[in-house]
Amino acid sequence: MQEEFNGSSGARIAGILARLSKAPEGREVVDFLKNSGVKIELQDDPINWAASTLTIIDVKDGVYSYKDPVIILKKDLPDDNMLQAIIHESQHLRQHLSGVGNPDRILTPEQYILFYRASEADAQAACTLVTWKLKRAGDDGPWQEAGRVGYQDICNAFEKIVGEDPSSLDDGRAKRAAFDAWFDNPARLAGYNKATIDHMIPFLQAGRAIFKDHGMPEAPLDAGWPQKLHAASPAPYLLQDGARDLLSDGFYIRDLDKRPPEAKKAKDLPPPKAA
Repeated sequence: MQEEFNGSSGARIAGILARLSKAPEGREVVDFLKNSGVKIELQDDPINWAASTLTIIDVKDGVYSYKDPVIILKKDLPDDNMLQAIIHESQHLRQHLSGVGNPDRILTPEQYILFYRASEADAQAACTLVTWKLKRAGDDGPWQEAGRVGYQDICNAFEKIVGEDPSSLDDGRAKRAAFDAWFDNPARLAGYNKATIDHMIPFLQAGRAIFKDHGMPEAPLDAGWPQKLHAASPAPYLLQDGARDLLSDGFYIRDLDKRPPEAKKAKDLPPPKAA
């Protein structure tokens, strides 16, 4: 792992990674970052408060080659927030480096939405497991922060199944409950619908001819996709007996038409009341 900071920022990130290493699952994240040569950058005003990027150097028959994996974090994030963001973004990088971060085929808009929803749910499920394990190790700040920034419902679903059956923590069922809970929030679905439709699909459609030139077929997702997403986790959990099927269960692709409510413009707001 490479670090791009001044001295004080370097010490800060080193401390966060040391906290991560207090749980075996967190230690695995740190090892992944180091072994994959991931650079961590702190920026004053990035586009997003946390993001991960790679440079695509080739695409052939749906297989991507990458270089320069980077996690970009907003410098003024609290340490607890930064720690849980590093887990989340490291899972996105793992998806790419495992061959499941971008589709290996040209999809319909509906299937693009499913693909990116599942990628986000998987990243947050990974974050939920690791922050829970840190909580059990005596460091509950990142767990609390994940709830505060919009994932309380996922934390609750995970905690509920662990309370009912502690063995679910180790056999993957608790992590799968977190994954499924991601899809059970209408506002979250609407937000990711908008992000995919507004940003990803235009980009992918513009590159349609390029993708075809690189051997990518127009085809629906098949059983190989959930298998690869399952295998991209250091503790595979998606393909369990009795679990919902990502491809056939409408739970994962519902509410495609939902969008967040538009922010009201000043001219649309009622006049202020007289004192």
